[in-house]
Amino acid sequence: MIAGQLTPLLRVSQLVKSFGTPTAATLVLDGIDLCLRPNQVCALVGPSGCGKSTLLNVISGLEEPTTGSVEKTVSLRIGYMMQDALLLPWRTLIQNASLGAEIQNGETHHSCDDLHELFEKVGLKGFENHYPSTASGGMKQRVALVRTLVTRPECALLDEPFSSLDFDVKIRVQRILLDFLRQRRMSALLVTHDIEDAIALSDEIVVLSNRPAKVGATIAVELGIERRDPVEARKSADFPKYFSRIWEEMRQISHE
Repeated sequence: MIAGQLTPLLRVSQLVKSFGTPTAATLVLDGIDLCLRPNQVCALVGPSGCGKSTLLNVISGLEEPTTGSVEKTVSLRIGYMMQDALLLPWRTLIQNASLGAEIQNGETHHSCDDLHELFEKVGLKGFENHYPSTASGGMKQRVALVRTLVTRPECALLDEPFSSLDFDVKIRVQRILLDFLRQRRMSALLVTHDIEDAIALSDEIVVLSNRPAKVGATIAVELGIERRDPVEARKSADFPKYFSRIWEEMRQISHE
């Protein structure tokens, strides 16, 4: 997914976001600049509570920027996976996974092309007719990811999509995600607290500062053929160099 110099799908320019009243405002985002290009995976990392989720909310349109802009290509289709799975308790897991496609295209879990294949790939085969009350946190998170992907967005916003997954399941899901993005020529903006995940999955990493968040660094990740697999990426000779650089950026930020 080498982005090259392709025209961005979306561009965030001098984005400022604050909450509260003009006389008692809390500044969360302070002049954020970033862009996401076709077929690119970009990861956002930064201290807990710095505003990463708020940034995704603004990009998705759920929140309005205070100042600055989010420019998108015409009719850009965005899918958004939030940290909370937000499953409807009266719908089965497969019905929850099909909800986005149902709203968008009128498809049900019987007609959605990718749904059953993805359900099996992420390890949920046999749990289709279970309800959220009987599912683990990791299962709910996988349902939420499938629900986002089956709408076939051009840009997927993924907020901590692996946080509830055991390591072996996480690697399996990451491989499925990378394959799906590549096959469908989709881009993704990924929020993660895990530096290794950011390096293994992304073409570019944006490091955000403490709140109010600013862009501390933008780092292009070039791991060659290893980039195609999250395990092989971790074996790359350059992987520790990227880890050390990002860790140092994060360390400096924490002491500002």
